[in-house]
Amino acid sequence: MIVAIIPAKGGSKRLPNKNMSMINGQPMINFAIEYVRKSKLVDKIYISTDSDDISNHCKNLGCEVIRRPTSLGGETPIIEVYRDALNKIKDNELVEILVGVQPDHPDRDIKLDDAIDIFRKNKADRLLSTEADGTKNGAHYILSKSYLTKGVSANDHIIIDDCTNVHYESDLVKASLRLKK
Repeated sequence: MIVAIIPAKGGSKRLPNKNMSMINGQPMINFAIEYVRKSKLVDKIYISTDSDDISNHCKNLGCEVIRRPTSLGGETPIIEVYRDALNKIKDNELVEILVGVQPDHPDRDIKLDDAIDIFRKNKADRLLSTEADGTKNGAHYILSKSYLTKGVSANDHIIIDDCTNVHYESDLVKASLRLKK
């Protein structure tokens, strides 16, 4: 089974309530949900959040929500958020691949199923995306169950997806323009 986790914390130092910031008339998190829903390979979508607003919004969109403890906020490595979510998924022993889809990358160029196919073809334990200049952008995290449970990667694979990594109001404008193209 392939599950997608959209990690959407309520706080943000640079852009308050970032994941609910509006882009082209809808909250930014909607773009991540729609991105995953277009996949033919993902079996289930979960939202990991510590926010009541995000939780209620995503439940209204028909998503299953996993409540994240506040201890997994701030500078916590994202892998810990994914591990927490995996541990809370019913039938988690059936999960083979976890796809992490950060909501603050609303204008991804690479289709999710293509990223999953690259992960599989390369027999990767972990697939990460970067900008063209090599800067980690985190738009895609695809992780094998063995990587999640053991934390050891024998085979990392990097893909390039030059999407907007939203940190500031100006990034919302940039993503909006790219999405309109």
